[in-house]
Amino acid sequence: MTDHPGLGRLRGPGAGPRSRSVRRVVLRTVVPLAVVGLGGAFLVDEGAGPGVPPQVSIGVRQLACPDPTIIQPRARDAVLPGSVRLDVTLGAEAGGDGQVRVAPAASGGVGVSVRERGGWLRLAPQDRGGTGARLVSGRGASAAGLAATVTTSGDGAGPALAACAPPRARSWFAGPSTEVGRDPLLVLANLADIPGQASVRVLTDGPAAPGQDVNVAPGHAIVRRLAAFAPEAAVTAVDVQVRTGRLLTWMVDRSSARGPFAAPRLVPATAPAARRLVLGGVVIPAGPPAPDSTLVLAAPEGSAKVRISVLTPAGPHVPPGLAGVRVPAAGVTRVSVPLPAGPASALLVESLGAEEPDGAAAAAGGGGGAPVVAELGLASGWKGVRTWAGATRLEPSDGRPGLDGYSRGVGLTDPDGPSAGAGTAADAVVAVPPVPAGAAGALVLTAPLGPVTARLDGTDMRLRAGSVTVVAQPTRPPAARLTATGGPLIATAIAGAPPTAGPAGAGPRPRLPRILSAVIPLRGAPTLVDALPAVADPGLPYR
Repeated sequence: MTDHPGLGRLRGPGAGPRSRSVRRVVLRTVVPLAVVGLGGAFLVDEGAGPGVPPQVSIGVRQLACPDPTIIQPRARDAVLPGSVRLDVTLGAEAGGDGQVRVAPAASGGVGVSVRERGGWLRLAPQDRGGTGARLVSGRGASAAGLAATVTTSGDGAGPALAACAPPRARSWFAGPSTEVGRDPLLVLANLADIPGQASVRVLTDGPAAPGQDVNVAPGHAIVRRLAAFAPEAAVTAVDVQVRTGRLLTWMVDRSSARGPFAAPRLVPATAPAARRLVLGGVVIPAGPPAPDSTLVLAAPEGSAKVRISVLTPAGPHVPPGLAGVRVPAAGVTRVSVPLPAGPASALLVESLGAEEPDGAAAAAGGGGGAPVVAELGLASGWKGVRTWAGATRLEPSDGRPGLDGYSRGVGLTDPDGPSAGAGTAADAVVAVPPVPAGAAGALVLTAPLGPVTARLDGTDMRLRAGSVTVVAQPTRPPAARLTATGGPLIATAIAGAPPTAGPAGAGPRPRLPRILSAVIPLRGAPTLVDALPAVADPGLPYR
């Protein structure tokens, strides 16, 4: 156990079997490569020739994590209550211990050791104000498959979890209301050493308000009430576009009432607008209060008509009234969805073409309708409180290797595409975080389009097309490893307040929460990337 000033104590997972690298590749040439910042700035030799790009090991990986210890101006307490823990996982075998750096800002940082497969660090609160984010970076063997998760102990409604990811040039959130009784917060943290600026546009169920520019000083964060952008909105969709700097944007939905059990919820960033989306899998707690789950849909580019299918362990079905839901252009709508309480479930949202009948199946490309943004507000089992689940898009890439929908380098596969579900890329490592101490949790697997064979630490599971299943996840570090064939496979980790009675959760059966507090998607962290042609200006991805 080691003390680090301003960060707390790092604890390794103890003795255990070494991890297996997911794939071993013998390279004929060594190409230096760094993946940093906005999904990836590729720095390769100028002499790289045309042809099929070689696959090379990742040399540098940086992840930005929300920092719940930040204190809102004129407030006494942190944005989220409870102690904060950072779980760090090495994807590939590091040959022993690996080195990562955890920094309150983009510069400096404290080096910490991650033994074999992973370790964890308790984050001490920053000075008043704070940077709003922590930067986790790895080099060499520590970079391949590097993953991290932030967990707060929370209050009586269960812990909050957030997966760390590279800062993005654009982030979407959908769902939270600013009506009386609700007071969501938007946090923009600048991880660069230059001033940051972002344009914030909020779509609502009423007329769209003009966008506002927000400036963030280097190494600082600002906390803004969502009501300042869209007052008295029953439902919202927030579009944050970064102009300068490297910004991590995150959101908290909370009650305007203060007290020890206000049950704030992290709102995960959802997928960019797409024609086919998967939300979940999730597990709705059984018992009172009655289930009340709401799907929030926005159509930023034009009016859309969508079909909503509920995926269950028995297969998919389209509930009455959800075969052709209309979404107005530049507007937001919300739809009540009948998700079962107790069993696992997920939603498949498909945008239909203008001439496509309501019952027609979407084509392999995801349908011909206008793209939509979606987020799911789940009945949490805590009266009046929803837990939010983001979407994963299922659209084929445009064929350019290593580029996402915004033409930024992201690695071997599109992180939101059908080939990037858990383990569907041969070089991807998916780390399943352990259940937080004092909580209950499980892993939910969804096969939205085709059959999947998933393997969790050596245990095989087969899912039929359109089905969902729930399995137990580890209760202590190190993280579990998830791979799959077929697909795509969508994996989410759920957590919440434990049941008042039942098994301790150490066996093969999952211990499901009685109050659902967090749903986080699990992404494959690549160990290899396609080496693209040389980037003459390394700063290009940040513009």
